[in-house]
Amino acid sequence: MLIAIGAGAAVAFSLPVKYEASAVIEPTRIASTVVESKEILVEKLKSPTYYSNETIKACGFDDEDVNPQSALAKSLNASIPRTSNFVAVSYKSPSPALAKSCLEAVLSNIIINQSVLAAPLIDRNEVAIRTLTKQFEAAKTEQEQLLTYNRERLAVAQTKLAANQAFVDQFSKDALSFKFDNTQFSASALLLNILISKQNDIKQLELEINRLQFEVNGNITTKDNELLELGKQLNDLKNAMNEPLTRQASFATPIYAPDEKVEPKRSIIMLVSVFAGFALSVMFLLGRKALRHVQAQRLARLHLRN
Repeated sequence: MLIAIGAGAAVAFSLPVKYEASAVIEPTRIASTVVESKEILVEKLKSPTYYSNETIKACGFDDEDVNPQSALAKSLNASIPRTSNFVAVSYKSPSPALAKSCLEAVLSNIIINQSVLAAPLIDRNEVAIRTLTKQFEAAKTEQEQLLTYNRERLAVAQTKLAANQAFVDQFSKDALSFKFDNTQFSASALLLNILISKQNDIKQLELEINRLQFEVNGNITTKDNELLELGKQLNDLKNAMNEPLTRQASFATPIYAPDEKVEPKRSIIMLVSVFAGFALSVMFLLGRKALRHVQAQRLARLHLRN
């Protein structure tokens, strides 16, 4: 039993000390679109060919290690936490700093790989922004042209109104000196019709002037709704290309790397060695007892023969 306990103690204190760092990674997003699903990312993290030489070295492996890419892929323990949109990774190393540096290098590795996937999405959105910008500028130009046209129409309408108003005023003054007899009824009717026509023109001009003044003062045109919609689409798309809707892969929370050893679990090793020693002792005693019993039976048979 003492031998087993001694062996357990030797193993417990000879194994290298390891610390663990853990983190959750959020994949790259472009305009709210994830460039790579968490399931695919986990499978890639489990592939030895996914990691660059810089990542391998940052995680403490060197050229003398046998198949370091495979060892790193297994050591990261990539997984998807339940009901989560993130990818969880962890790494054990001789120091908390090295474990943390390894996870940071893994994140950089992911960013580089996902940048290739993000490029087409970025190009597509940039093309859409340029197209919307051209449409917006064209609509803006048309709006300005319509405003200029309305100002010109307003000026013309005001000129016509002033002319018609002057005509009516002058006609009203001159009408006091007009004398018509029955033979000149047709002439008086004609003048009356002209007066009524001018008065109607004045009313129509006043209505048109009021409408044009309202539109000109408020910069209102038939292009306003289209311009507003294009502006909204353009702003939404530009905002979508900025954080937080667009951002490269990152840690959802800071890396957790406590100064607490996770390996070796010496208490467990010692406990196992005690149980193993106890079991071996029991087996030894039972074996020894069985051997003595066998030897006694042999002696008894020899005594009977003699």
